[in-house]
Amino acid sequence: MDALVSPDVFPAARRYAYLNAASVALMPKMAADAALDWQEDLATRGTVHFDEEAEAKVFDDLRQAAAGLLGAQPDEIAGGSNASEALCSVAWALSPGADRNVVSARVDHPTTVYPWSRVARLTGCDVRLAPDKDGIIDPNELMGLIDDRTSAVCVSHVQYSTGQRLDLAALAEVAHSHGAILVVDATQSAGAVPIDVVAEDIDVLVASGYKWLCGPFGAAILFVRRDLHDKLEPGLVGWRSAEQVWDFRADRLEWAPSARRFEFGTMAYGCAIGLATATEYLLEISIERIHRYNLALTDRLVEGLAELGAQLVSLPVEDQQTSIVTVRFPGQDQGRVARRLNEEEVVVSPRIGAIRLSPHLYNTADDIDRALETLKEILKEDET
Repeated sequence: MDALVSPDVFPAARRYAYLNAASVALMPKMAADAALDWQEDLATRGTVHFDEEAEAKVFDDLRQAAAGLLGAQPDEIAGGSNASEALCSVAWALSPGADRNVVSARVDHPTTVYPWSRVARLTGCDVRLAPDKDGIIDPNELMGLIDDRTSAVCVSHVQYSTGQRLDLAALAEVAHSHGAILVVDATQSAGAVPIDVVAEDIDVLVASGYKWLCGPFGAAILFVRRDLHDKLEPGLVGWRSAEQVWDFRADRLEWAPSARRFEFGTMAYGCAIGLATATEYLLEISIERIHRYNLALTDRLVEGLAELGAQLVSLPVEDQQTSIVTVRFPGQDQGRVARRLNEEEVVVSPRIGAIRLSPHLYNTADDIDRALETLKEILKEDET
């Protein structure tokens, strides 16, 4: 199995078997350079280069790259700092009332639920959370919570703990049949799983950049379908929300006629530049190609883990179609095994009383084999 990318692009991949993209991915060198170059220029020259025109256009490349990633239009994209911030703004924009409800899942990441819970404390809306069985959501139970009083269905496309991938098109169909919108957190899928917001009929989508998009902390993307622009007034608002960003008139608020109204304030713009560069790099390779490559690595990993006696917490690869693999080893301290792997420079995360491994495009078959061999030796340690 040939490597997909040059190790020169991800220098750390030469040293580590880095199987932790679901936590923080490695960043391509050109993306890190772009972010650092911007920061250095700002620190040493101030507004000499980064003048008002440059600041007004600072998200343009990110909007273009994210539109290509999602099958959207650039005016449907906003840049931001993180998915939590974007979802909070959307939740307050919608502000479902006391006779309404929002549907999510108990096992989902807090980012997808907390904003709605906070709004509910003020408005009295009902937040309905689908149950799970050992971290796995039954899609039928999730969709069964949707009714004519549902304002939004807000879920992660891919679950952080198990890698379970939800059928967005099916969710959208049920949500829309009841007059609700579908809000998707794609932080665990964007950059690794193909997404088409038009084909899947998604209304709103957020994604932080530091996981599968291989970007830096401090940058994220928000997609808002064009016909919602005039219906949603952002919950977080500032000078960048206005139609004319440099028209500092505090006595009026005229929204930008696009998703840009959600870009409310000054941020660490170099992070957005780094994320745009990383996204452009992934698009040059193609997300479909990355997805196929990652699944091939995952197949190899799952097969080897089974031979070592691992119990798969995730769904089988053919069912979930993602490269997050969560396992437990009977009779072992899962936290100890995860710590020992990290000590041996096989980088993983402990999650939900199990071990989560998540290969990405910079990994190779050798990384998988190294991880399995290291695991084999670690599992023997309690036997001596």
